[in-house]
Amino acid sequence: MFKEDFTIQNIFHIFGPAYILKHKLSKEQWQVYNSIMKCKTKELGFHTITCDDCGEKKSGFNSCRNRHCPNCQFYAREKWIYNESSYLLDCPYFHIVTTVPSELKEIALYNQKAFYNILLKANSEAILELASDPKWLGAKVGITSILHTWGQTLEFHPHVHSIVTGGGLKNNKWISGNDKYLFKVKVLSSLFRGKVLAMLKHEKLVFPPHLSYLKNFKQLNKFLKPLYKKEWISYIEPPKGRAENVVEYIGRYAFRVAISNQRIKNITDSDITFEYKDYKDNSKIKEMTISGEEFIRRFLMHVLPKRFTKIKHYGLLSNRNKKAIVKFCRLLIGQAVFSDFTTNVNNKLYEFKCSKCNCTSFSYKRYQDLKDLLCRLK
Repeated sequence: MFKEDFTIQNIFHIFGPAYILKHKLSKEQWQVYNSIMKCKTKELGFHTITCDDCGEKKSGFNSCRNRHCPNCQFYAREKWIYNESSYLLDCPYFHIVTTVPSELKEIALYNQKAFYNILLKANSEAILELASDPKWLGAKVGITSILHTWGQTLEFHPHVHSIVTGGGLKNNKWISGNDKYLFKVKVLSSLFRGKVLAMLKHEKLVFPPHLSYLKNFKQLNKFLKPLYKKEWISYIEPPKGRAENVVEYIGRYAFRVAISNQRIKNITDSDITFEYKDYKDNSKIKEMTISGEEFIRRFLMHVLPKRFTKIKHYGLLSNRNKKAIVKFCRLLIGQAVFSDFTTNVNNKLYEFKCSKCNCTSFSYKRYQDLKDLLCRLK
């Protein structure tokens, strides 16, 4: 098998029919499965790109545009980066990661939408509460949070990545923080832990059969009690590079799928081999081989609930009055708009560059099938 055949789509074609006979898929998983199977094939129709200068034409099959498809993330990512670049502030940005212990993972799988919302809410509340404390920064910060549900080996590992401004707004004044320090990571971990566990107690949860006894509030409280004493892993990474690099950094996290095609190293009649980074062993690159059935199970486990928003903004960057607040903060900071950076990102949005005249001005037409094209020609 050629290296170009090492894709999620190819894995679905080889192992998918047998998998769906043995496993029940949710509506969301069926949609992702079918979308990836049809991506850039004649079943989704085709498109034509015509150079406005010399008339050169190129055609190709339509993509599925599913957010879980590894083939369809580039344009969505660059468009998001372009839009978000207009909200950049000239200040340091911290990268924060919050995770939950393994004891909660099964409950998370049975209550995905509710559990993911709890993670994002607890994470943002903990960061905003600590940042507003005069002991640390004493101001309202801006947060962009992204939910991830996977680890390097595709196992279920729900966690939140957050990019936080290293300064904030208080009493109509901009408060600048320490460029290398935001607040203590252990304090954040403890506060996040308390908020998640408290929210779980007030949520109507669904439990697997062997955990059905947790429907009783006393039993649930007893189950969660040891988790208050357990250390929840959190991480705060100090700012790296210029503020202009932050939005691209976020974009890489925001539009990742569980595994990219590049990480798939081999496909046999029964197994899949892929590479992963072993963080417990100095981040060494290693390879793992699992069965095709297990690979599909792990991949589909990370399909998000329908209409679930995995990227959310809080604090200064919350959607309400976001533009006005950012403009006000820029005036206080004395910041110029990143016009050059915005232009550079905008140039990446072009998917076509004419091979004859190198022009990037083109006309794009999308057709559902050949009949659609013939009807338009008439």
